[in-house]
This record gives sequence, structure tokens and C-alpha cells, in this order.
Amino acid sequence: MASLPINFSTFEWNLLSSGPTIQPMGYLITAFVVFLAAYIIRPINPNPKDLPFLNPPKSWLGLKEKRSFYTLSTELLEKGRSRYPDRPYRIFTDIGEIVMLPAKYAHDIRNNPNLSFGRAVHKEFNGDIPGFDVFKIGGSSDQLLQVVARKELTKSLARATDPLTREAALAMSINFGESQDWHEISVKPAALDVVARMASRIFLGLPLCRDDAWLHLTKEITVNVFLGATMINIFPPPLRRFVHWFQPHCRKVRQQTVEGRRLIKKVTQDRQNLKDAARAAGQSPPEFHDALEWAEQEAAAKGIKYDPAQFQFALSSAAMHTTTDLLTQCILELAHHPEIIAPLREEISRVLKTEGWKKSALYNMKLLDSVIKESLRMQTPHATMRRVTEEEVVLPDGSKLPKGVFFMVDASSRRDMNVYENPESFDGYRFLKMRSQGKENTAQLVSTTPDCLGFGHGEHACPGRFFASNEAKIALCHFLLKYDCKLGPSRAVKNNTQGFTYPSNPSSKVMVRRRATMEIDIDSI
Repeated sequence: MASLPINFSTFEWNLLSSGPTIQPMGYLITAFVVFLAAYIIRPINPNPKDLPFLNPPKSWLGLKEKRSFYTLSTELLEKGRSRYPDRPYRIFTDIGEIVMLPAKYAHDIRNNPNLSFGRAVHKEFNGDIPGFDVFKIGGSSDQLLQVVARKELTKSLARATDPLTREAALAMSINFGESQDWHEISVKPAALDVVARMASRIFLGLPLCRDDAWLHLTKEITVNVFLGATMINIFPPPLRRFVHWFQPHCRKVRQQTVEGRRLIKKVTQDRQNLKDAARAAGQSPPEFHDALEWAEQEAAAKGIKYDPAQFQFALSSAAMHTTTDLLTQCILELAHHPEIIAPLREEISRVLKTEGWKKSALYNMKLLDSVIKESLRMQTPHATMRRVTEEEVVLPDGSKLPKGVFFMVDASSRRDMNVYENPESFDGYRFLKMRSQGKENTAQLVSTTPDCLGFGHGEHACPGRFFASNEAKIALCHFLLKYDCKLGPSRAVKNNTQGFTYPSNPSSKVMVRRRATMEIDIDSI
């Protein structure tokens, strides 16, 4: 899932303060009634009481514990591992009480049919609240999002390479500039725009992928969705149905959803008009090779209704900001480790000279693959593989998780010295060396293992990771061949811990300049 910057020091604990004007007495009475009702009908916690509880809340709301976890999750999870080594335990987090499973269970539970990823996302991000419908799509029974990602998006990777590289060229020029003088840029906003443009080219195609209104909307709504969910998760589930009407980010999401529907409706109507006109003229209707068309065809084949705008927002939520975080981390690591830039340029230019943009080219950029996977390892969330049990599940140690339990898997193995040599240090060659040690399959960026859970693992591993891999590689090919980069006076800021996530810091800056010459003219390939 996406990881987004939130400044908890200015966290909006009084979520109703910026809502519409309400008379104080009326507000107090309404709030009291809703609060009382929520307390009376509060759901029974299904979490097993026989599991140890690391940090039980001292109050019903547990505000202190939620805030503590959001800012100090690294220390709390380390405390949990130390106190309950290789054992499941309960922990109170910024999203409430959950069960934490040790990393060694990742392989055991990866394909269990009684575990639902969709219900976990729906529960964590309040999929029943207006505007948060995007979190219904990924978990819906028709699996439309997963089918489009696995079946159509992955199948079209070869066809997508050319439009992706064309869009990357434009996006790099817009965000990193053409000046051959050193200048400082904020990495994350630039990376976000690059990814938004590249992804929209494949998700929506021309001309909407270059529409400023759409690009602004698709970047902003995902931020607001995650911020809104984080804000209202302060409250118990029954109260969230009341609070969201007043919370600024939630209100913004509803407004942006309306605007998104307007933009998407125009595109779908224009396409339908073109198809109708072609058929009326006795011609074959035009074909569109993008996710908007794939979803339309898949929904029609299954006889299901779907909202094209919400589907696009779901794609953005699932892919755009996670890939942005990865690209940001890669650029920051390049600035911190300039010694690896020349070998990367040599590999990229050599492969492109002999293979062009063929499907095999990106696969054969093995050092680049290793650098990206190492960047992913360095900023993998503290825990992943979120699931909700749909039936009682018995764990390998005999522990039982009743139906309805929300759990996650500890991802600490990414920093385990028993798994990785010098795990706290970035080594761009790490996974390239692993390939030569007989681990060709598990060392690839798109491979999932219990030791590197950046894309999850098992049946519900990220279905769009093959596209994300190609997207990141193409973007970095353009960046490395066209730009020099180095740390500047502002330096790069360390990643923030934000609950379970460990995203690249949006304040990080690097110095860049356009190179006078390139090893190969990447734009002419």
C-alpha cells in the first residue's frame, strides 16, 4: 500500500475543528449521543486473549498508544520481537489492536484460502465510508483490479515499453530540467510527477495522461485518501461514520471524486462515440490499449457494474505512491553512493545498444535490478501481508486465530544480520552477487520471499509489481543517462517512521544537472 508523509507533530487531533459551523450546544449534544451510541454498539474484539499483549491501551480510545505507535513503531516492534521472540502477540497500533506474526510465518500463511487481503484493506482504510470506495475495489469478490493487473497489465508489458519511455523523457525534462548548471530539487515531488505521468500513460492513455487537471487530481486524491483514513482511524469504527463528514481530507476526497468522474466520463464517452461512428461506417472500431479499456472489457465480460473513475483511483492508490517512494529512494541512494553510477550507466548503454527496448533488455539490466531491489529493502514497511481471518486459522506453533482477526507479518528480516551481511548498509551489488550464488530466481526485484517483503508474498503479492519494476527501470535509465546527481547543501533527510511505513522523506533534496553528452541517445531508440 501507499506510504505518505504526515507530520504527526501537527496532527489534527481535533478533527471537527475545521468543519461547518455548528452551534456549540448542538454540537456537544450530537457528539455525546453519537459517542454514547458508539460505546454501546462497539464491536466485540475477536483477537485471541491467550496471546500476550505488548502495549494494552489505558483508555477506550487509546489515543496515547496510537500516537506513540505512529511515531515510535520501530522501537515498539523491536520490543515485541525481544519480549516474544518468534511468537505471535497482540499490539495496539495507530489503526487499533492487531495480531503481529513473526517473519518466519510469512511462507506458511502466504496462500491460505481462509485469509483475506481485501477485507484487511477494507477494514484498515474504511472502505464503507463515502469517498473511500477505492478500498472496496481491491477486495471485491469480482477481483476486477487484480485481474486487470495480472492478466492485462502484465501481458502488455512489452507493448507498454515504448509509450513508457516516451512519457519518461517528457516527465524528466519537466521535473529535472534541461539546465547544465547544478540546481537543487526536492526528490519526492519530482518523482511523484514522473510516476504519475508514466502510470497515467498506461492506465488512461493519451490525451488524459498529459492533462494537468487529471495529473493534479490523481496525485492529490491518493494523498487525501490516506491522510483522511489516518485521521479518522483515531476514532472507534462506529464514530468514523460521523467524523468523516467534518474531516477536511475526507471532504476533499469526496469533492475530488466528483471531479474525477467528470474527467473520466468525458474520455469514455468520446471513445464510445468513436466506436459507434466506426461501426456506422462499416469499419472496425478503434482499439485502446490501456487499463481504462481493459477494465471496461473485463467488467462487460463478467456482467458486473463498475465505476471507471474509482477504478482509476484504486489503481493510483495501489501503485502510484508506492512506486514514487521506490523511485525517490533509488535517487537518494544514487546521490549517497555515486561510485555505483558509472557501472550502471555502462550496463544501461551496453544493453540498449544491443537490444534496444526489447522485452529482454530490462531483464538484462541486472545491476540496475539489484540497486532497485536493495533500495526497496532499505525502505520496506515494518510489517506487511495484512490479512483478516475468514475462518479460524491454526498457526504453526498451535496458536489459534478466531474468525475476524486482523493481523500482519513482521518484516524485520530485511534488516536481519542472519539473512543479510551488513543489513543496515546499502549495497547496490547485494542481489547481483546473490544471483551468482545460485539464487537467480529469488534475487530478482519482482521475486517475493519471506526475507524481502516489499511486494508482499504469496497469493496476494502485489499483482502490479512487474509493471512497477519496468516503470522504475525505465525512469532510472533516463535519469542516469541524462543527469548527474549529488548531495547538496540541504543534504538528504533520513526516512520517517510513520506507523508501519518507512517512507522516503518528502523534504529530501539533491543537486542535479543535465549532462552535456550521453553514452547513448536514449530518446532516439
